[in-house]
Amino acid sequence: MSKIKWSFSLILAIFLVGILSTAAFAKDPYSFKPVQNGMGLYIPFTGNSADSADVPGKSFSLIIKGPDNYAALYGPVALDTNKKGSFNIPASDLKPGVVYNLELWHSSDDLKGVSGIPLSKSTGVVIDSHNDKMLNTNDPTTKINAEGETIRIDKDGSGLLNENATGFNNTRKQRSGQKVHGFYTNNTNSCASCHQTHTAANGEALLFKDGVYSTCSACHDGTTGAYNSFAPATAETPEEIAGTFDVKTEGHNGSLHEADGSLQVSAAPGGNINVDANSTSKVTWGQEFDCASCHAAHGSGTSAENNLNLDPMGWAQVAYSTANKDTQNGKLFKDLTVMSSAPTASTPFSTPFIVAKVNSGDSSKNFFYNRAKVPSNSDVIQTFRWDGKKYVADYSLWLRDKGHVNAPLSNADTFFKDASSTDITNTMTVVWKDGFAFGAGVSNVDKAQIAIGIDVETTNNIQTLFDSTVTGYVPDSGLQMSRYCTSCHTDYLSTTRTNDTGVYTTAHRHATAQDRLTCVRCHFAHGSEAQIMKDANDQTYFEKVEAGMTPTAALDYLKDPNPSSALKRYTGMAVCYACHGQGEQFLGNPNNKERPVSGQPGSVRGSNY
Repeated sequence: MSKIKWSFSLILAIFLVGILSTAAFAKDPYSFKPVQNGMGLYIPFTGNSADSADVPGKSFSLIIKGPDNYAALYGPVALDTNKKGSFNIPASDLKPGVVYNLELWHSSDDLKGVSGIPLSKSTGVVIDSHNDKMLNTNDPTTKINAEGETIRIDKDGSGLLNENATGFNNTRKQRSGQKVHGFYTNNTNSCASCHQTHTAANGEALLFKDGVYSTCSACHDGTTGAYNSFAPATAETPEEIAGTFDVKTEGHNGSLHEADGSLQVSAAPGGNINVDANSTSKVTWGQEFDCASCHAAHGSGTSAENNLNLDPMGWAQVAYSTANKDTQNGKLFKDLTVMSSAPTASTPFSTPFIVAKVNSGDSSKNFFYNRAKVPSNSDVIQTFRWDGKKYVADYSLWLRDKGHVNAPLSNADTFFKDASSTDITNTMTVVWKDGFAFGAGVSNVDKAQIAIGIDVETTNNIQTLFDSTVTGYVPDSGLQMSRYCTSCHTDYLSTTRTNDTGVYTTAHRHATAQDRLTCVRCHFAHGSEAQIMKDANDQTYFEKVEAGMTPTAALDYLKDPNPSSALKRYTGMAVCYACHGQGEQFLGNPNNKERPVSGQPGSVRGSNY
């Protein structure tokens, strides 16, 4: 380890550069995430897959900065064959309770003058596991101890720094190997990353910041190495699903989901803002819209799926009924008679979802059956959904129960009974994630109750949501994404383009109840702005600049001429051309790299829509 002395002006300059660059990545490509290991810090990292220089053997260095112009340099550490590396900072180099700023650099960078911007930044702190600091020498209250010494007692807690730092707002509380959002270990320490047991700033949830939005932002603002929801535009951002909340730059024509609790869910276009035809009172969805409206802080699905809530608006707890508009979108289906065979094209509509017994046939030909290792020619209980004309097989999530996985099935949201009304759910292998069950018990099923949830198998490659030729494509994943958005934007889930009936309004809409026209093909989930949008040729601001256009001209070219809250993926009405091609000009335009497929309208980039 070597010590570095810097002047105050240099420290200040680097600090300002750091502040302006904390949102450099929409997702930290280095996975630079320190955790406490004993009284030291363990800091793993990976090479950046987008940087061709980050190959096995590439060396990295770490700079740690602390109070009083303290700085220490560690490394070099070389990437292993899996392009991974780690730093271990011993306890002797750290002071408990001190928040250190950590910077990851290539060792080949000029670290003597320390110019430029680090590859990644984070913070780290280690917390004492005992209460030596119960004594505060600044407290005037005194006491004589058993040895006759005069001591001062920290009566107001100002000198207290306990094991979990419940009064200290640093957000890195979990220990090495422990997760913050779900999949908790039995000896977890991660709860303290979001909750304070005695000094919480917000309500009965004991959140350490004032509200859900502020609590989430404490980690996800680019300062801790966690996913940066506020990252400004980069060349990679337009290819992602989320976009960014950092769209407040003047002149960029930004729009975003206001997830700070300032709006109610009822503000969603296509949602419940109208007078219910069957009620004399105005019906509203009064919940605040915040991060937790879409994400489950305590985990959901798998760790790779962004903790998306499996039932974001609670529809799976609302029994489907035609009695009023607020139950027509319910996804809890009670007392279903299980059909003895798959529905036919002539099966009349009864409810949006039904249950039937089918034979798996050659299971290797069914993506979901094959993934669940269903034996060929097995009996299967399968859900079917109404697609506007007929019932088709559906693989939506079945919500299991209101408790943990070992909770009694009597508490379940989804269960199956025989003719004597005995619950026989546990006689089958239930694939909750994909909504079907198989095994010998299927033949005895007579009645069912199913609660339909939403399981979006998320990806950074948006094409996997609608293009079956792309590696990683999961059938129906695009439809699940559309269902996710339409939990709030209820009317926007339409089975056909000519379907002019919505739950709350009547209008012609895109056919979104399918993989091909999932909502995120036109919109970002978090937010959008001129640097993120594309034009009809799929070119972004960064590509325009790279091709020689000045930054000012490229920005002006990609501004939305009708700025709104639409969170558009493409500027203006180029969002239409992105799927539908460029009409008469399409074939003759030399700037277009792609051509329509014979017999199909529009461009091949639009998945032949």
